Amino acid sequence: MKRGVTFSYAMKSFTGYLRGTEKAEHTISSYQSDLRLFERFVHQRLSKKPVTISQLGLADLKRYAEYLRSQGFHDNTRRRRLLTVRRLFAYLQKRGRLELDLARRIPAPHKIEKVPRVVHAGDLLARVRELPSESLLECRNRVLLWTLLESGLLVSEAAALREDHFDPESRMLDVPGKQARRIPVSRELLQAMAELQKRNRGARYLFQGFNRHGPISGTAITPRGIEMLVKSHRPLLGKVTPRTLRHSVVIHWAREGHDQEKIRVWLGLKTDYAFRAYAPLLRGIKSSS
Repeated sequence: MKRGVTFSYAMKSFTGYLRGTEKAEHTISSYQSDLRLFERFVHQRLSKKPVTISQLGLADLKRYAEYLRSQGFHDNTRRRRLLTVRRLFAYLQKRGRLELDLARRIPAPHKIEKVPRVVHAGDLLARVRELPSESLLECRNRVLLWTLLESGLLVSEAAALREDHFDPESRMLDVPGKQARRIPVSRELLQAMAELQKRNRGARYLFQGFNRHGPISGTAITPRGIEMLVKSHRPLLGKVTPRTLRHSVVIHWAREGHDQEKIRVWLGLKTDYAFRAYAPLLRGIKSSS
């Protein structure tokens, strides 16, 4: 195994990689917290002197898995923390810094699915459509929140939208990214997008980034910016996150009569297994219909 992969190097490099893949800041923070716990365990439990990641063996990683269990962490928390270590090792191996990805040999607990929290998307949409849009920033915020409530997009997908991703005549939104797909949205939303693009004056992205001086040319709002935008509208939307809005759109589509396969495709989920968390909510809709 190659020597010299320190925790500080691994953390800095892995964090840069995560930001390069446009992970949300709260996601990156979660990864960092998990890895700092792993680092503390290695230095406090396994050795009195500094240890590099390159020096760790399978037995050390198994001890860490047992340590998480002994600390009483819930299954989902242990799973997340072990998977974070796996991702770090896989990243380092891919970059040629480790010869063997030992972390893959550690079995992680099965995930215990939690029923997603949802709100009534139709009610929130009616409120969002009434938001002021006199200024360019107000217009951007209104259309962005409207888009989340109709499309169920991930924040990274919403941030990447450009003029060529929508057409007012087609009633379809073309979603860019790894899970490229088409999602039906209202003609009114597409018209609002077109009006925003006109006011953007040829900006590259539909939802431009802003600072205190105004729009930042050539930049898009960041995923973290979208999270903060939703949070800033709590008096209107309630205590929700972009993920809450995504879950709520799923239930809204189901109540409109769309089947599970169609909704799965619109969400950009590859398999029915990834859709399993919604099963209890969807059963409730079927039983009440």
